[in-house]
Amino acid sequence: MILVVGATGQLGTAIVRKLADRGQPVRALARRTSNYQALDRDGVELVFGDLLDEGSLVAACTNVDTVIATANAAVPTQKRDSFKSVDGLGYVNLIRAAKGSGVRQIIYTSALSQPGFDNLPIGRQKHDTEQKLRESGLIHTIFRADAFMDVYFAMMGSDLPVRGAESATVERSFWFTSRFFNGVKDSMTKNGTVGIMGDGNTRHSFVCIDDLAEFHVRAVRHPAAENKIYDIGGPEALTQNEVLAVFEKILGRSLKPKRTPAVIFKVGYNLLRFFSPAAANIMGLNYYSATNSSVVDMTSTADLFNVRLTSVEEFLREKAGIRTES
Repeated sequence: MILVVGATGQLGTAIVRKLADRGQPVRALARRTSNYQALDRDGVELVFGDLLDEGSLVAACTNVDTVIATANAAVPTQKRDSFKSVDGLGYVNLIRAAKGSGVRQIIYTSALSQPGFDNLPIGRQKHDTEQKLRESGLIHTIFRADAFMDVYFAMMGSDLPVRGAESATVERSFWFTSRFFNGVKDSMTKNGTVGIMGDGNTRHSFVCIDDLAEFHVRAVRHPAAENKIYDIGGPEALTQNEVLAVFEKILGRSLKPKRTPAVIFKVGYNLLRFFSPAAANIMGLNYYSATNSSVVDMTSTADLFNVRLTSVEEFLREKAGIRTES
């Protein structure tokens, strides 16, 4: 039995789907207040609980071999969700429940480290959780992911990247992200504009959520995954300006960049952190993304887990229903 914690998120839902499609017994942990309809499928045992309720975690971990944990408070849906509660105390509870229940392996979704990343709330908490996993005595696998195509590209001004997505992150009820996405999701098609952070020249190994989910699934009981940390990205490192060019190719029209100076995100972080740490965290991530490249060589890791990585053009073509060129 595999338990997925964070099962109602976009990554967690994809992991549950992949496990169920393989005929793997999977248990999905959800809060009763969450939207868990996407988890209603054959082979999925839905259980209710919360990272802040250790008793519910003990029950969820009973007779479980592997825990895959993707939950985080980056895009919160409840007032009490915070980095300290969910990413901090919540994972302390989960690790303790897993150890007490005889869980063999925990697979944890972390984030690719960038200069200054540990200054952000999510960076501090994720790396603190990584340390706790290393000290836990449990077999652990940590995947540090680069920026998600499904989220990053949508926020550039199009709903194309989330077409057909289950539990899309950009459609969650968090006021900051939902208001922004609803304001820009038609920008490319209606206005011909693309949002670019900074000068658009930093490079990132954008990864699609479906590929990241595949790494999590293939890491279950994989010998090379035991007590290891892997950086995960896509098959290429592109700038935002190059992504803009791919959008132009897929949409068949010219697009005009609408650039936001990186300093705006830094100022936004400093203002928002006093009343919305989650919103401030997103502004901080945008600042570091606009000013620092993150390039991951995936050759050996993709081969090791036998995962075929999806390029940016392949991802957008699939979303647009366009046959990929051979």
